[in-house]
Amino acid sequence: MNKKILIFDDDQEVLTAMESLLDFVDWDLLTFATGKDALIKIEKESPDLILMDVELDGFDGREICRSIKENSALQHIPIILISGKFRPEMIIDTEFGPDDFLPKPFNIGDLIDKVYFQLAS
Repeated sequence: MNKKILIFDDDQEVLTAMESLLDFVDWDLLTFATGKDALIKIEKESPDLILMDVELDGFDGREICRSIKENSALQHIPIILISGKFRPEMIIDTEFGPDDFLPKPFNIGDLIDKVYFQLAS
């Protein structure tokens, strides 16, 4: 069965890049350009992994992450937060608990390694 990855980023170029970089494996990729209704989309799609920008077109990816991690039906889903403004230590060691962090601009190898690691966990 294919792994399903949801990608949230308000930068269409980043969405396109991630989609093309991760499309070489038989994963189901769904992309969203806003954080609006993120929890509804996540509940509906039941992904195996979420890649989410911290700043999402008026929505805070950290708050969405917190809501996911506080929801007993969703908290098992690994989340990789992505940001060009925040440093990893500002994101990882916080109470809202993303599973990993990817800085922008990201290294292709780092993206793929982090995705494989979270899907295998």
